[in-house]
Amino acid sequence: MKTRVAVIGAGNMGLHHVRNYYYQPNVDLIGVVDQNELRLNQVIAKYPIKGFLDYKDLFPLVDAVSIATPTSTHYAIACDFLSHGKHVLLEKPITQEIEQAKKLIEVAENKHSILAIGHIERFNPVMLELENVLRNQKPVFIDIHRESPFDPRIFDADVVLDLMIHDIDLIFFLLKENIKLISVYGISVHSDKNDLVNAQFLSESGILINVTTSRATEQKIRQWRLVLPSQMIEADLLERKLHITRRTLMETSFYEDRPDIKYKQEQLTEKVLVANFEPLQMELNDFIQAIQIGIPPKVGGQEGLKALEVIKEIEIKIRNRASTNNTR
Repeated sequence: MKTRVAVIGAGNMGLHHVRNYYYQPNVDLIGVVDQNELRLNQVIAKYPIKGFLDYKDLFPLVDAVSIATPTSTHYAIACDFLSHGKHVLLEKPITQEIEQAKKLIEVAENKHSILAIGHIERFNPVMLELENVLRNQKPVFIDIHRESPFDPRIFDADVVLDLMIHDIDLIFFLLKENIKLISVYGISVHSDKNDLVNAQFLSESGILINVTTSRATEQKIRQWRLVLPSQMIEADLLERKLHITRRTLMETSFYEDRPDIKYKQEQLTEKVLVANFEPLQMELNDFIQAIQIGIPPKVGGQEGLKALEVIKEIEIKIRNRASTNNTR
């Protein structure tokens, strides 16, 4: 049986949801919702589905929805659908406020509805390979850079809520342990919000983590560097590359008659073969599978809440630092 789904929000991300659902054989894509009629008409001209101006018209028509609207609208829309017993995939961040996230989780549990959060980087094939590499070992230091040019379309969230939250969630995903915020600095560049933030964390087992997130960089960067006692791992989430550099003491003679002439290789770099698939497709497959089989999604409400709690702590510390500096 097909799952009846609709997409709320016909912006850039919503359009990708529409495209993926449209070609899924186990999904009946009912339609797309947007208050912008021009944008709505552009989507339904490309995909022969129905367009709706009011998402409430969908309550009797769908089993589930993807919500890809501005963060400030997440709580109200998701709460409406969950209250009607519908399953919800909510783009990250789960909500703007912690209490809102807790309420959504409570409503979903009471209605026995699935609440999945769109932390798409968990489905990045590089991260899935990196999880395997770290299964029996842990780094001592992690350096993370997520940087982008400024996007004026993101008007209701700072760079921490918009971008850094990806890497906070990935830290929990990979390390399977809690982290403590040590220090954080943020500056505004193109807006009245934080556009560039650097934060340092310490994990429960003593892993030092440095995260730099920017939307003031004229280059798109998605890189992780993990230092282990005898190796270094470099992961490029954008280029889908994963390299492991190991220490070696291998020596090789060049000539049989001259054993004194040797080549010594102190390092060896392995290029890990990374699968090529679209993370969003895997995320939506996971959501639909959770509905049809009755299993929890890989990223549920609790995971979304956990990442949001850290993000809120970061934002509070940045505000407190700014307030202290202004009173001096």
